[in-house]
Amino acid sequence: MKRNLFVILTCMLAMVACKNEPKDEPQPRQSTTCTCSISEGEEVIAGNLKEITLTFYRPATIQKAELITLNDQTVSATLNAKDKAIVVLTLPTLTEGMAYTLHVGEGAITAKYSDTDNRPNKELTVHFKTRESATAKIDTTLCNADAIGSAKKVYQYLLSQYGKKILSSSIANVNWNFSEANLVYQTTGKYPAIATMDYIHMFTLTSHNPFEYWQVPYNDTKEVEKWWNNNGLIAACWHWNMPANKDAIMSTDGYTCTPGAGKITEDGATTCVTPSMIMDETSWVYAIAQEDLNKMVELLGLLQEKGIPVIWRPFHEASGNTYGQYAGGGAWFWWGKEGAEQYKKLWRYLYDFFKANGINNLIWVWTSQNNGDTDWYPGDEYVDMIGQDIYNKNAASNAADFKKLQATYPNKMVALSECGNVGKISEQWRNGGYWSYFMPWYDYNAGSLDKHAHANTEWWVDAMNAPSVLSREDLPNLK
Repeated sequence: MKRNLFVILTCMLAMVACKNEPKDEPQPRQSTTCTCSISEGEEVIAGNLKEITLTFYRPATIQKAELITLNDQTVSATLNAKDKAIVVLTLPTLTEGMAYTLHVGEGAITAKYSDTDNRPNKELTVHFKTRESATAKIDTTLCNADAIGSAKKVYQYLLSQYGKKILSSSIANVNWNFSEANLVYQTTGKYPAIATMDYIHMFTLTSHNPFEYWQVPYNDTKEVEKWWNNNGLIAACWHWNMPANKDAIMSTDGYTCTPGAGKITEDGATTCVTPSMIMDETSWVYAIAQEDLNKMVELLGLLQEKGIPVIWRPFHEASGNTYGQYAGGGAWFWWGKEGAEQYKKLWRYLYDFFKANGINNLIWVWTSQNNGDTDWYPGDEYVDMIGQDIYNKNAASNAADFKKLQATYPNKMVALSECGNVGKISEQWRNGGYWSYFMPWYDYNAGSLDKHAHANTEWWVDAMNAPSVLSREDLPNLK
């Protein structure tokens, strides 16, 4: 009996001891991290940023929505309908040129790792800012007040996208075709937004064109009309060829040509023609130039009759190597060989000639060869957009060129009017290269983009899949 009483007493004492022994406190759950769709310090376009996403590694639950704020104001938070690990923050309309702070307090969201393991988010703070309006100082109208309605609509569309999106563009393989555009489509499944033509082989048979095989059916506009009717935009440049000298037009063979060996050329070093001669009624080349100009009025007029505007880029790269940035010196083309003043007179002469002859479907693009050729600029009243031709530079350098050019011409949109072997468009955009449009040069021998001399498959796939790039399929009807 005593033995049993002792056992019972011992057990009772043990129970009391266990009851009074402190229990282990529950350990706090490990907090979890997420991936935010916007980076610390990022600069964004106000109109483009509608939402921010937070991606967790497990299904998420919003616990305390009031802890999610933008500049101390609560932000609407919802779960992605298809992926429960993604929380979508719907933003209010952002203001341009403003700093923002996104704050997600700890415990605002939990991620479910198991039935008993729901982990709170780690506190998250992200600072970002919106860029000032890219169009705040840009001219809102074309320099030609008599421009046709579709030209005005295209310009307004370019203006509406400037700093938000960049339009893709290709150029014809030599003259009047869609060869490069088709290569882009075959490779990426998308057409460039702009198809560019070149009137390089536009000669008048009555004078200085002995080479009939160079005749291109520029008057056949069916394919251009088809492109325009599919909402694509049309651009054109003009490598205006001139006789090497007076002797070059006297016969088709047996002549001696000075200074160059060719009969017809755009090369400033191989033609005697100068800008001042084009405008001089007493010069031997004046009548030839008039024939060419009238023929161009006829050809551009065919497009105007169909309501088709043209992003028009004549007399490009005028300063050439005048400033010595490349090997060899001087202007490359005859239109730049007399220097800035005569070049500007020639540009204005062309503008006035077209306008006097009723050509009002042009959006005039002047090409800056480098950031130091401001003396060559024809003037705001003769130019709608600024372009720059860039080769063999990386994305950071491309973006730096854009910024310099925009600062130099703050009231004009700026385009990458010609390029080759440059940084990927997505990288240029991330570096601040907010061009209006880009246009790689063609490759004579390209049957595909794989070994393209200026923009290969990898480059074009990157461009056409970049969120910032518009293809023809993205464009509205601008008729």
